[in-house]
Parts: sequence; structure tokens; C-alpha cells
Amino acid sequence: METYQDYLFLLQPSDTVKHQIKHCKLKASTYIGNYPGMKGTAHISLFNTHRQKPHVIGSFIEMLRRRIESMPPVTLDLEGFQFFIHGEKSATIYARIKPSYRTDNWFELLKKQLRAKNEVVPHITVTKAIPYDSFYKLWPLFRQAKYTDSFTVNELTILAKESLNPNTNYRILEKITFKNQLSA
Repeated sequence: METYQDYLFLLQPSDTVKHQIKHCKLKASTYIGNYPGMKGTAHISLFNTHRQKPHVIGSFIEMLRRRIESMPPVTLDLEGFQFFIHGEKSATIYARIKPSYRTDNWFELLKKQLRAKNEVVPHITVTKAIPYDSFYKLWPLFRQAKYTDSFTVNELTILAKESLNPNTNYRILEKITFKNQLSA
């Protein structure tokens, strides 16, 4: 019997960016203590699906492969930090991807290729959904930080984990390369 799987579609930054975001997460913990996601690896989440049968998602991935391979890689520039407010209880601090005509169009095309319906604000999370009191301790520090970096995204990464087993972690299921060499 097939078990249901959860899937996460994401973009991975360079090892240098992963290291810098890890440093930011650890620095944040010195001010607010441990928080959920503190040890997570830096990435750009695109969308996720829950409780899917592997054969169904397998067909989707095969269709997706042709679409993704037709896209070019893209270079993304990081510039400072920003935040999301989640209702009246929490906020997320993230490394901001500098918007440009080129990157905005690339993400719109990616969204179309993925057939994603949700609106995505491309970003790399530092602290996810932390309580407001923790946010107000951290935000003045991140607001002043002058963080810049850039990296090239060469592939879409698809992670999977067993849906109904709380003891499982995501594992890499597939990586699909952006093969079109036209500039994005």
C-alpha cells in the first residue's frame, strides 16, 4: 500500500548564502533564545502539497520536468531584510530578494510552469512566525544590517516526507535543472 507523502518545492541558494543565513539565525537566538526553524537550512519556498499519493505526484513531476528544463537559471540579489506580519500574534523576518524586471518575470514564469495558484513573495526566512515580543527585540538589529549577496539558482528541488508519520523529515526526492541557456 502506498503511503501518503507531503512535498515541498523550493530553490536552494549558494552555500555562502546558506552559511550567512545560518549565522543570522544563530545571532537571533542569542537575543530571543531558541525558536522553531532555527536550525532549518536556508531556501526559497515555492509551494507545498500535503497527503498526496506518490504515483499522482510522479506524473506531475514528469510533466513539470519538461517545463522547468525549458527555463534558464537566474541570478538573484539579496539586499537587506524585511518582514511579514501574521495576524496579531507573530512575524517573520527574512532576507529580501531585490526585485527587478528580470527576476519578477522569471518568478512569474516559474509560477506558471509550476501551475501554482498561491502568490509567492520570494524570500529566505531567518525567523519564522516568532511572537511579537521577540520580533520587536530583533527587528531593530535586522533593519540596520547591511546584508547584500547574490547567487545563481540552477535547479528546482523537490522534497518529500511521509505525511502521517510525525517522526519523518523531508528528504530530497528530485532536482530538476534549469537548462535553457538564454539569459533570464
